[in-house]
Amino acid sequence: MDVDVIIPVFNGARFVEHAVASVQAQTVDVVRQIICVDDGSSDESRDVLERLASADPRLTVLAQETNLGVAAARNRAVRHGDAALVAFLDHDDEWLPDKLAAQLEALEQEPDLGYVVGQQQMVLDPGAVRPAWCLPEWLQTPQKGFLPSTLVVRRGCFEHVGPLEERFRAGGDDSDWFARARRLGVPFRHLDRVVMRRRIHGENLSNDRSGSRELLDLVRQHAANRKAQK
Repeated sequence: MDVDVIIPVFNGARFVEHAVASVQAQTVDVVRQIICVDDGSSDESRDVLERLASADPRLTVLAQETNLGVAAARNRAVRHGDAALVAFLDHDDEWLPDKLAAQLEALEQEPDLGYVVGQQQMVLDPGAVRPAWCLPEWLQTPQKGFLPSTLVVRRGCFEHVGPLEERFRAGGDDSDWFARARRLGVPFRHLDRVVMRRRIHGENLSNDRSGSRELLDLVRQHAANRKAQK
């Protein structure tokens, strides 16, 4: 099964080369495209991506002249691709080399699964101060990873659940998608193994306070939906 890898990039020039390298280092040769969307970056992200694309024919660079948000960037990349599976990677995260191998094995063993996620290992960027939202123990022990950088999803499943909600600009789009998938009863598996490293630094979307408001709105919305279905 071939995989399209989606990497949204916003001012990620100092990180994205490591993210792309972690895709290129996978132990299985299943990546059809690495689709990077420069979401209106004001740094050298576009130049870095163009340089990487010149060295790897699988890498496609899509550009948005204005910053439309991570959900819009992800959705655009999904529409551009056509592989049977879709995997996401944030520009400041890195996959472990056997990530795709482990997740594809799970999908092949259980054809009814719509998607597979795995554990994340949070890593504090050198010189960065641990943000308040990141508990100290999270840096010591792997955590469950219901987030885009751990996700491999069948394209048909993604289309069934629907695109990421673009009104969430501070990270709530993935929580909303997973909540909708659960409400639809989509079968999934969470692997009990670390599949990616999540870099913690001063520019994470999680540091955006508007993200807390988005998540509160999201909880209220899905609670109302459950109540309406009763």
